[in-house]
Amino acid sequence: MKLWAYILRRVVILVPTLIGLTFIVFVLSHSGGPNLVLAEYLNPHLSGSAKQAQIKALIQEFHLNQPIYVQYFYWLLQVLKGNLGYTNTPIYSGPVSQAFELFMPNTLMLSIIASVFTWVIGMPLGVWSAVKKDGVFDQTTRIAALALYSMPFYLIALSLIIIFGVYFRVLPFSGTVNLLLVGSVPWYQNGISYPTHIFIIDAAIHGKYMIALNALEHLILPSLALSLGSLAAFIRLLRSQMLEVFGQDFIRFAYSKGVPEKDIITVHARKNAIIVPLTNFVYLVAFLLGGAVVVESIFNIPGIGYWTTQALLNNDVGGIMGSTLLFGIILVAASLAIDVIYALIDPRVRY
Repeated sequence: MKLWAYILRRVVILVPTLIGLTFIVFVLSHSGGPNLVLAEYLNPHLSGSAKQAQIKALIQEFHLNQPIYVQYFYWLLQVLKGNLGYTNTPIYSGPVSQAFELFMPNTLMLSIIASVFTWVIGMPLGVWSAVKKDGVFDQTTRIAALALYSMPFYLIALSLIIIFGVYFRVLPFSGTVNLLLVGSVPWYQNGISYPTHIFIIDAAIHGKYMIALNALEHLILPSLALSLGSLAAFIRLLRSQMLEVFGQDFIRFAYSKGVPEKDIITVHARKNAIIVPLTNFVYLVAFLLGGAVVVESIFNIPGIGYWTTQALLNNDVGGIMGSTLLFGIILVAASLAIDVIYALIDPRVRY
């Protein structure tokens, strides 16, 4: 079977999962009856006769006077068209799909930087923890990993703020940039930069390299907080895989042939041990997106996580349901990505 056929088969298998996800969100959004649906899709900026006209249009459009299975069908049609309702929070008021466009780039940038931190820090620690099994380095790394694994994101974030932001005062810990440096520019409005909505990139596009550097400094602590929250799991997984590979016959054969230990570790052992952590790394990205809800709120970063928190605090039905559906789709997409990556890097997988 060719790779494209394997991917197509995996996509078909995930279709029931997506249908189940949409049905759960549908049930939640319709659990309060038509009034809850209207609260999700009603434009909050309308009033008077315009508001009444939209209410009548929504009742007809979503067939709210029809049986529940009919409502689900027409609701799903609207979701497929990108109509996820309206959100009304202090940081943004408008269509939910537009909120995704505005806030998702910051969360993606934060998650990517955190993933790089996790990979750069976790790779050598996991490898050498296995190489120095039961030694001082291994014991220290395992204790530190266990401590980080047991700490929630908010505690890690607050600890970093106290140490690097308050005590040493070497890194900023609020917002995406120093507003005094930005001043009044047309490409930055209401906490959102344009055109990409990623402040570092937008500042560079407009030739403001010092501002872009300042924005990068603002991302260090939140990215590190996200990274440390997932670093422990990555180190422990890589260590266990390295130890498993060290016990296999081809490693013993390499030692008996006199292959230098450095080559055995970096070329033979690490290459084979990294397959499982690499495939689980996609799940790690999804895990980081979940942690972003906490970290973005603490560091005041306008991303999907911060917007979701604002939606929850303000009983914003459209924002809550939209973010629930988004995070569910991300997890399903991560599952598909894992299957594809595993098939690409592991020749033992037959597709």
